[in-house]
Amino acid sequence: MKKAIILAAAALFCVTGIDVQAQKQIGGDKNIEFQFAPLGGNPISISGIRFRTFLDESSAFRVNFFVGSSTDKTVTSQEGDLSIEDPTSPALYMYDRTFDLTIRPGYEIHFDGTDRLSPYIGAEIDFGIGRMSTEQEFWSPNDIDNVFELDKNVVWTQTDKDGFTRIGLNLLAGFDFYFADNIYLGAEMGFGFSSTSMADSTVEFSDNAAWSLAASGGTDAELDPPAAIENGSSFNVGPTVNGLIRLGFLIN
Repeated sequence: MKKAIILAAAALFCVTGIDVQAQKQIGGDKNIEFQFAPLGGNPISISGIRFRTFLDESSAFRVNFFVGSSTDKTVTSQEGDLSIEDPTSPALYMYDRTFDLTIRPGYEIHFDGTDRLSPYIGAEIDFGIGRMSTEQEFWSPNDIDNVFELDKNVVWTQTDKDGFTRIGLNLLAGFDFYFADNIYLGAEMGFGFSSTSMADSTVEFSDNAAWSLAASGGTDAELDPPAAIENGSSFNVGPTVNGLIRLGFLIN
């Protein structure tokens, strides 16, 4: 209970114990904004960056930008696990990789609001691409003449790839609340549509001969690598709620 009272008092101070005449945007201001997802799995991570330039106090160009990539490495086999007679098999790994890029240029119209509140409407174009791949290592023969000779085994990889390209248009409504000169918190929501084209699923092998031997069970059958799989596309229309905390500041 005591902790709740302290938090409530702090929140009240933040709202009321600040300059009533906190300076809002004017023409020529530049604005950098960071966006956080407090309800996500990693709440302190930055989910995007927005840059705005105000033509005057009631209009601004903006662009949202996000780029991110990750690589997760896991062990699929420990050293020596694949051979009883010859405990020299190497450790094998699997790599999951992702890459995301989002660019959203747009335009805002701001209204008078109050001394510290700047409500606005606007529109933005949404463009995004994503790439995903899983690369897994294997250890097996790569020569049909040495199929039973474990010292002739090689490490080879199978890589599965997917991805998407998205384009859309969003109509927006939001506000900036200036709790101090040139510093604000904000929220935003809107309505829009997007079209997403899924990239073909493909499989690549670093050593086709080794894969063919493994896939055929060690026979001399020559197999062709799998063909790409077409994944189609999707079209979405509806509300676009931005579940992020927007924290920004003006650069005069």
